[in-house]
Amino acid sequence: MNKLTIIFYLSILLICISGRANSEDSDIGLWKSQDCKEVSKGAGFFLITSGELLEDADKKRTAGNEKKSKELFAAAMFFSDLSANLAKNFETFCRRY
Repeated sequence: MNKLTIIFYLSILLICISGRANSEDSDIGLWKSQDCKEVSKGAGFFLITSGELLEDADKKRTAGNEKKSKELFAAAMFFSDLSANLAKNFETFCRRY
């Protein structure tokens, strides 16, 4: 498919989606208010979890357990990415412009 075809189909999809979103379905933006609250809570949970894992990674590194520290750091980055993704979804679908 060429670029023009992709843009055309994407435009049609966005028009259909925007036609379905109305004020009855949503209190904040395109998604229902409760869904947006859950996304926000999820982003906060993953961010807190990431912070706790970073603290544990630092403790392990200080104690000399470099391997476990690296594993915990990788897990912290994973949860941080999840939090960032949820925050981006909230920004995209839950905010009115």
